Formats: sequence, C-alpha cells, structure tokens
Amino acid sequence: MNTGKDTTPLDFIGMMMLLFRKWKVLLKACFIGGIVSIIVAFSIPKEYTSTAVLAPELASGGGISSSFGSLAAMAGIDLGGISGGEDAVYPELYPQIVGSTPFLTELMELPVTTKDDKLQTDLYHYLRYHQRHPWWSVAMEAPIKLIKKLVSHNVPDTIMPSRDADPMLLSRSQQLVLKSLGKKIVTSVDKGNNVITLGVTMQDPLIAAVVAQHVSDNLQQYVADYRSAKARKDLAYTEQLFDEARDKYYAAQKAYATYADQHQNMVLLQYQIEQERLQNEQELAFNVYNQLASQLELSRAKVAESTPVCVVMQPPYTPFKASSPRKMMMGILYVFLAFFGTAAWIILREIIRGRKENQR
Repeated sequence: MNTGKDTTPLDFIGMMMLLFRKWKVLLKACFIGGIVSIIVAFSIPKEYTSTAVLAPELASGGGISSSFGSLAAMAGIDLGGISGGEDAVYPELYPQIVGSTPFLTELMELPVTTKDDKLQTDLYHYLRYHQRHPWWSVAMEAPIKLIKKLVSHNVPDTIMPSRDADPMLLSRSQQLVLKSLGKKIVTSVDKGNNVITLGVTMQDPLIAAVVAQHVSDNLQQYVADYRSAKARKDLAYTEQLFDEARDKYYAAQKAYATYADQHQNMVLLQYQIEQERLQNEQELAFNVYNQLASQLELSRAKVAESTPVCVVMQPPYTPFKASSPRKMMMGILYVFLAFFGTAAWIILREIIRGRKENQR
C-alpha cells in the first residue's frame, strides 16, 4: 500500500544533490585517503632504475659450404653438416636470454657496493640479506619465519653457485633470489628498429647501474660468442679439409716423383701411361689443395668479420631520482579511490534505505 512517501528512484541529479549534502563526509574520506597514501608511500622502500639502450648488428648469410662444396667433392670429402641460413640469435630472443637461469646465475657473483660505501658484497647476498621491506610485509612474515625456525632443522644452505655450477642444482633460497633478480631486469625490444632496452631496478642507485652495465656486457658477449663460434666451427672444418687435401697432394706428388725416378729410361707405352696418370692425380690434388688454401684465408677473415658490432646508444648511468614509489601518483590514486568509494557507499546506502521504505 502506498504510504504517501516519495518512492521515485534516485536519478542523476538526486545523486549529485545527495553527494553535495554529504560533502563533509567526502572531504573527510579524501583526507583519510591522502594520509593513508603518505603512510604507504613512505613505508615502501625506494627503488632506482638504470637503463641501457643497445642497437645490435643484425647478421645473416650462409656458411662456407656453398663456396667450396664442389671442391670438397673433388677431393672425395663429405662436407656434410655446415649449411647456410639466417642468424638464430635475433633481437626478439634477447629477453629470453637475459631471463634464463644460466644467464642470471652468472650475475650472482658480481661484486656490488652501495652508493654510500657502507656495504660491499656480491649480488646474491645483497638481494638475499640486504633488502628493505614495507613494515606490513615484515609483520606478516615474522610469525611464518618464527614457525619455520622452530620446526626446521639447522641445515646450512648450500654454497653459492659458481659460474661453473649446474643451474639445475640450486637450493630453494637461491632459486628465490634468481626469481627476484629476474623480475628486477626488464628487457624490451622495439620491433620497428630492433633497439634493445635493458632496465635494472634495485634499491641502491649505484648497484642498479653496475648490474645494468654487467647485463649489457654479458648480453653483447653472449651474442658475439655465438656468432664467432659458428665462424670458428667453419674455420675448423675448413682447416680439416685443407689438411686432408694437402696430405693427398703430398702423397700424389711423392708417388709421381718416385715413379718417374724409377722409370727414367723406360720407353714402353704402359710406363708412360702410368706416369701420365700419376701426373694427372698430382695436378688434380694440387688444384684442390690450392683452392682450399684460398678458402682457408677467407674463413680466417670470416672469424674476424663475424664478431658483431653492438652500438651502445645509451650506457647505464647511476640514477639520482627514485623510479618507485611514485608518491604523487599514489596520493592521487588513494584520494580518487577514497572519494569514489565513499560516494558509492553513500549512494548505495540511500538506495537500500529507499527500498526498505517502499517495502513497508
């Protein structure tokens, strides 16, 4: 039954009027949101990001087999496994390389020093023992750590992995450190111009710059080793072909000279035919030997040529301004959430109150 009260649903103008009447509540909520944002922002440890920008050389082309395959066939040697093709390490794979466990494991022994010179250690111990955390994180983890300490045995952790350690045998704590380090290193690729951007975020600006420089150097060295390894493999195979061709030429030369010396005064046709055959084998072996000698020089030049040139467009630097937390953005976000959250609560409460009155 209609009780005579206004049951018109709350429209937009009505909501605005309602919020205007509750301006003190909204202002108080915004003030509380701002205070909370200040507390949270100053509780979160500062982090600094050092960035490097690289422009790697793109390499393509084939192996050396196409240039002397016919010569190898003439020498009776199977060229087999070397074939041409595009370079397998292209920029899109760089983030996977940087994030791989072997790559990150090599960084663990990197000596690091804080900007104030108060701490000198390696990267592993810095990430494990010298990281600052928000107070609420410490408060939540304290009971868990206490329980683990009471129930666990005093088993020492495994030794920090060296550069030759097997990444598959890392301890749990080492895996957690590697996972944390992987999140602190961000690698992005501009597919338009293949420019690589490396960003390293640490709680100390100098350590961020040192790690960024080391990551940049390691990545460049990895690519250089990969490409030069292919060229060295080609060179080794060419040297093998050259040695075999040289031995065959020397053997044919010796066989021809020995036969000619032993049959100098022979005029029989069969001796002349045999001598011509040995001479032809010597000339054929010499042609293959001479061509492979030229190819060997080209392969040696290829080793030097295969080392890629990576242009460092922006070297890592020590940042002076923290990249996080962004206090201004955090304050705006908290005030925004406080205002609209309180406004939604006021409107929802009014709607629920109106429905209850309609049901009476």
